[in-house]
Amino acid sequence: LPFLAKHFIVVAPQTDHGWRPAEVNKFLDFLLSSRAGLPIDAARCYVTGHSMGGGGALHAAAAKPSRWAAVVAVAPAGAPRAADLATTPVWCFHGKNDVVVPSGISEHLVQRLRAGGADEGNAKLTLYDAAPAPKGWPAYDGHGSP
Repeated sequence: LPFLAKHFIVVAPQTDHGWRPAEVNKFLDFLLSSRAGLPIDAARCYVTGHSMGGGGALHAAAAKPSRWAAVVAVAPAGAPRAADLATTPVWCFHGKNDVVVPSGISEHLVQRLRAGGADEGNAKLTLYDAAPAPKGWPAYDGHGSP
């Protein structure tokens, strides 16, 4: 763990209003600035999120694709045009049993990326037959991530 403490930074902001790409990218601009005082390698920034955050991660990557090394979206609650993500590796995770956000969102995005020329290494999809429910939800509501 000491190695990770010196070479790994995780930032996990929360929201109750959705993620606007400009907000996410402005926040990263600050983190990369000298004012933040963080030793961040700008070429190794990844964006990820679950549900609303997954959609926000995809939209942030689409708004500024050269900024992100890759995007990982878990049960994203929306997706941008695939063409806007054509230069950014994408890996989506989704449960087929998701009753909150249909897995079709992830499936269609990855299909469109591949149809646009992305190979399987740059447009990945991991589907779970039964993703778990978030803590406190009925067991049949699969909107969590394993």
